[in-house]
Amino acid sequence: LGLQNNLLLKEKKMIHHLKMKLSFFAFILISSFAYGADEITISKAFIKMPRPGVDVTAGFATVKATSDLKVIEVSNKNFKKIELHSMKMANGVMEMRKLTEPKLGPNSPLVLSPGNDHLMLFGLKEKLEPGENLDLTFVFKDGKNNKITKAFKFVVK
Repeated sequence: LGLQNNLLLKEKKMIHHLKMKLSFFAFILISSFAYGADEITISKAFIKMPRPGVDVTAGFATVKATSDLKVIEVSNKNFKKIELHSMKMANGVMEMRKLTEPKLGPNSPLVLSPGNDHLMLFGLKEKLEPGENLDLTFVFKDGKNNKITKAFKFVVK
């Protein structure tokens, strides 16, 4: 009878342990669907080499996402501030304006290119070298207001 009780107790502990493991794996699986569903990629990412004595430059890239997102912030420790800007011709004059939370999605990449939408990098702290790689950290917001932070490598050209 003592041996049976001992085996029964061990069996209950094993079942409890298995339930805990299954709960943990279910949580991980659900989390990956909820938070890992947004695939964000970047291509053609580069920062223009600033002119001597100037602490402002521009950055360019194409950012793609598998779901609808907004860019809410871009940063790098070597710059005081990074903004997204648009350039548009108005009455024969090229105007540059700050973009507020530009959108991207499965069928609408964010294209940052010379003469169009682009990154403006202000307050260069340390000199850049051609060929140097910088990590720019992008913060996105999805349709449920979840923040997604991802760093991308930009080459200085």
